[in-house]
Amino acid sequence: LHRYDGLLSKLTKLGIKKAWLTSLGMSFVTFTMFGSMAASFYVGTTLVIAGEISPGTTFAVFWAVIGGTFAVGQAAPQIAVILGAKSAAAPIFEIIDREPVINSQSKEGVRLDTVRGEVEYHDIHFRYPTRPDAPILRGVSLKIKPGTHVALVGHSGCGKSTLVSLLLRYYDQEKGRVTIDGVDVSTLNIEYLRNLVGVVSQEPALFAETIENNLRLGRGNITEAEIISVCKAANAHDFVMQLPQGYKSRIGDGGVQLSGGQKQRIAIARALARDPKILLLDEATSALDTESESIVQAALEKAGAGRTTISIAHRLSTVKGADCIYVFEKGLIVESGTHEQLMALKGHYAQLVKAQEIEKEKDVAVKEEKGRDSAFSSTSTSRKLSIALSTTSLNEIEQNIDDLEVFIPFSLLSFLLLFYHLTHPFICSYQAEVSDAKADPSSLWTIVMYARQEWSMLIIGVVLSIVRGLTFPMFSIIYGQMFTSLSTGSDNDKLSGARMNAIYFSLIGCSALISTFGSGFLFGKAGESLTKRMRISLFKNIISQDGAYFEQMEHSPGRLASHPTLPTSEP
Repeated sequence: LHRYDGLLSKLTKLGIKKAWLTSLGMSFVTFTMFGSMAASFYVGTTLVIAGEISPGTTFAVFWAVIGGTFAVGQAAPQIAVILGAKSAAAPIFEIIDREPVINSQSKEGVRLDTVRGEVEYHDIHFRYPTRPDAPILRGVSLKIKPGTHVALVGHSGCGKSTLVSLLLRYYDQEKGRVTIDGVDVSTLNIEYLRNLVGVVSQEPALFAETIENNLRLGRGNITEAEIISVCKAANAHDFVMQLPQGYKSRIGDGGVQLSGGQKQRIAIARALARDPKILLLDEATSALDTESESIVQAALEKAGAGRTTISIAHRLSTVKGADCIYVFEKGLIVESGTHEQLMALKGHYAQLVKAQEIEKEKDVAVKEEKGRDSAFSSTSTSRKLSIALSTTSLNEIEQNIDDLEVFIPFSLLSFLLLFYHLTHPFICSYQAEVSDAKADPSSLWTIVMYARQEWSMLIIGVVLSIVRGLTFPMFSIIYGQMFTSLSTGSDNDKLSGARMNAIYFSLIGCSALISTFGSGFLFGKAGESLTKRMRISLFKNIISQDGAYFEQMEHSPGRLASHPTLPTSEP
């Protein structure tokens, strides 16, 4: 809650600054308008007395000045839009103008004629830029021979995944070298390097497309025969052929229509589509149940045949067959060898294995596993329902648009009918949702009472708004006196009247300047303050709710996180 308050404080300061600049711009335009009136009438009167122009010309110029300043005034409301666009554009242009140190789009770099798949790390030191005081790797050196299977194990945060990131050049190490076949990866073309390496992660990133199109993301020019071949290598062909449309079957957003094991096998097939010389397995089976794990593990062993394979494993049972296991502890390699050799040492690795065996024997762990499976099933059901609802909405829109052919050719009437035809179903749906939630609209008095802390600013703002509202009635009185001063009396009387009217116009301009700026700024500041308090109250109440509250569809975490009154990112 404290961090959220800090985020809102930044947003509130920006909102107050925006209100200040907007009010200043509008008040300046208003003052300029009345100042121009005073100057044009006084100068016009002196020219009339000198006989250079007629009174009619004076009024024509007067109204031309008013029309011009009104036109300028029409631009004043756009100041807020311009300021908003300026604020929004700043981070965008910052990203556009940023030159990455590791440019994945660069065409420069070496491309090897042949690749054997030998990987070597030479005295690697590394810290993440966001945590410069926490060393992740401290002088790690290891050599992986071509075609061998190497496993990296250890507690979370010991540097296993960091080694993989350095090989793919997501980061550059502080010290040391990473080489493939003796060539420093920093000299290789980035796109070429990442095409050499196939990656299978813990949670595969699949898209709402067909299985075939998901596989083509691995290599765009892959043939149908090659698709079948890589799926067979990943033990995925059989279950794919059981789907209604085979490889043409759509799998939904994130592969929601597939089980965890099936998604992982599709991800393995996609990694094999580019025929990588090096295969990286980043805890590829840690999120699966025991049955799915055995199937996927068999697919991984089959896929790794003849390739240099680097496995990052949490479940140590999956790396027993590795040619060499490296045990990490606080950024250092503390042990290495085969499973049997490390167990015989009775060191760090043996302790990790024993800890996992004890964990499996606990009934509590079994219950937690069932709870996770249940949560996964619930999440999948929710995602399927969300996709179904989204599809229904899109179908409704398409149907509504198809029904609009009667409105062509286009006209204002057809535009209104089009707007109503498209929005009416969703307005009805929203009203029904509000009705189901039993949400009563707040009265004006409730809002006023909630804003008690801002009453002083609001009262002063209302008074200034009244003063601002009296501006044009006062203008009409002074404008009437202009006719009298120009049409009667001596030249001295006309000049004296023009001088007084110019002073009155200037006073009205000063009054408008103060009232416009004051009311706009105070209302803006009060609004930002009230919005901040309401957001904090809303957020505090949400995080205090019980589990049943979040199980309701209208209170799902995803919907609450995207609520317009709850900003979730820093300004």
